[in-house]
Amino acid sequence: MPASTAKTLPPYGAIALRKDIIAEIDRLAAKMGMTRDELAEKALLTAMEDIDDGLMADEAMKEWEASGKETVSLEEVEKRLGLDR
Repeated sequence: MPASTAKTLPPYGAIALRKDIIAEIDRLAAKMGMTRDELAEKALLTAMEDIDDGLMADEAMKEWEASGKETVSLEEVEKRLGLDR
């Protein structure tokens, strides 16, 4: 769900976090001029997007490897391009 969509939805849930995590959220939120909920939502959405990107990258890599196409290391690419100085 895009961040813009999440902002238009009413609050609908709660999660349990350790006290030290809540304290850190509060510290950072105050530093950024945000509420605890705003920072937590922003952090969760960012983390979920990163996780989803990683899962998609893993899947793409598996598909590439299963295709039998050549996989080349960064070192080999640099060597082929004359960048291995």
